[in-house]
Amino acid sequence: MASKILIIEDEADLAIPLAENLRDEGYHVEIAMSGEEGRRKVVDHWDLVILDLMLPDLSGEALLNYYKQQSDYAPVLILTARSSLQDKLQLFQEGCDDYLTKPYIYEELRERVRALLRRSQRVRKQKFLYEDMSLDPSTFTLIAGESSTVLTPKEASILSLFLGAPGRVISRKEILENVWGLSHESDTNFIGVHLFNLRKKLTDLKRGSWLQTIRSSGFVFIKPESI
Repeated sequence: MASKILIIEDEADLAIPLAENLRDEGYHVEIAMSGEEGRRKVVDHWDLVILDLMLPDLSGEALLNYYKQQSDYAPVLILTARSSLQDKLQLFQEGCDDYLTKPYIYEELRERVRALLRRSQRVRKQKFLYEDMSLDPSTFTLIAGESSTVLTPKEASILSLFLGAPGRVISRKEILENVWGLSHESDTNFIGVHLFNLRKKLTDLKRGSWLQTIRSSGFVFIKPESI
């Protein structure tokens, strides 16, 4: 069954060719030409949402925030003309899973789409358990003891990497390759943003100390008594 992609972009000369290219790749693609239309459509089931930030009637940030409050949401790839480090970090803090700055090369967007879909599907297929914790891939729900929280798709992908190898030090490079499908990225600060947000949710579950930073090496997830 073809993956379903929603493009929210108000410029027809960008949205239509992009949709046609993705359809040629075998995806089922729909377009929302405004923020309000995007808000109506985004509540349906999608495997990926491609969101332009510069919408005339509703900001992309507001739409992203609205979407992330839904019970079932897919990864979000942001298209933006903003390219500063602060802008990028802010986008990840607001819940995006990846971004591309305009103007972009279609071949790069295609590979990022493939990586987001591949990792989202991988996470949904497995169930991850460690001690009294379990990660439900179908809903991104993390249960610890009698408490639970909902993770973003990227947070779930990162945590699944740790839960699959508790006690092993995992480097930023390994996270980049396994979660984003990238072998190299000059700026990996966005990984820190996702880890910071993940640690906050773990702290709410009284598991924040289980995610440890190993200076100059990476990160390790393990029950504190085991360290």
